[in-house]
Amino acid sequence: MPKGKTKVLFKDGIDQLAVCRLASALHTAWPDFPEDSFISACTRGLTKLELKDRVRHLMGAMTRFLPSEYSKALKIVSKAGTNWPPSDPDNPFDGFAAWPLIDWVGTEGIDHPAPSLQALRKLTSLFSAEFAIRPFLLGHTHSTLKELHTWIDDEDHHVRRLISEGSRPRLPWGMQLPMFMTDPTPVLALLEKLKDDESEYVRRSVANNLNDIAKDHPDLAAEVGARWMDGASENRQRLVKHGLRTLIKKGHPGALKALGYAVNPKVKVTLKINSTQLVMGDYLEMEAEIRSTAKQTQKLVIDFAVHFMKANGSLSAKVFKWKVVDLEPGQTVQLRKKQQFVTRSVRKLYPGKHEVEILVGGKGYKKSAFDLKRHS
Repeated sequence: MPKGKTKVLFKDGIDQLAVCRLASALHTAWPDFPEDSFISACTRGLTKLELKDRVRHLMGAMTRFLPSEYSKALKIVSKAGTNWPPSDPDNPFDGFAAWPLIDWVGTEGIDHPAPSLQALRKLTSLFSAEFAIRPFLLGHTHSTLKELHTWIDDEDHHVRRLISEGSRPRLPWGMQLPMFMTDPTPVLALLEKLKDDESEYVRRSVANNLNDIAKDHPDLAAEVGARWMDGASENRQRLVKHGLRTLIKKGHPGALKALGYAVNPKVKVTLKINSTQLVMGDYLEMEAEIRSTAKQTQKLVIDFAVHFMKANGSLSAKVFKWKVVDLEPGQTVQLRKKQQFVTRSVRKLYPGKHEVEILVGGKGYKKSAFDLKRHS
């Protein structure tokens, strides 16, 4: 990050400005809404909270200052969404201000599923209702699934995406849907109707949902992917490739076959690294050579794994995509890659022995070790 610039965090999307936007929208929808008192209550202690706690903090204030009768409060919330202030295209967190508005419906409206789902359908374009709809899928599974099927042809791609994203069994940051982790059949029925959606935004969500399903039902996900590849358009081919990405990294035979990759690659692999001693912040430079030993052309998916040292001294592998190549019999391909070792929000680095490994079709072929040290 350039010197002098302050890192912007996700939680900064729920700040005083977001509170004021939310308060203004609610006041416009209901002139009796105590805008100043709401802002005061929301901003008190806000900066000490993390992102999701900020969302819950604002939702609690909404409950305090809106009418106690849910139907009246929901009408105000829905109207606030209709009169929502224009978005700022230069602010990547602009939509976060609507997050408490939408999740309030998912929390307060659980005993009123029909009107609440209609409200989420209208509000989801402000900030995806993928979190707010999950309590209804858990508590009112049959009726919510039935409602989602009626949204398939909605003209708003945000609504169509909500069908897929909201039903993901393992949605990041969201509550899991254990019934779909056990039996994803109802979800797959929705995805079947969305797999050729005209919107890339929707298709990407379908792929992510399929990837979720693959974590619990790898063989089923591979079978679905293979079926979808039959006569598939380029758009659907990209969807399947993204949806089976976790299985491909693991070398699942059905997934490899579905995408036309060699299931049992016949190759000889060599690996060179620029150094066996690195300091945090350094780049590891890799040079891999893959030679085909097969008698026919092979479509090969080549990845690499970094085995990171954990706090307890064990190693944990993270697979990174590299390249897909078609190799003729006896043909060789040389690949080069640079990987920087810096601490990130999703992974903390620890000093010690690390390893890098070349994967072809999900199988490890060559590994090299190096020591990673802290700055002196």
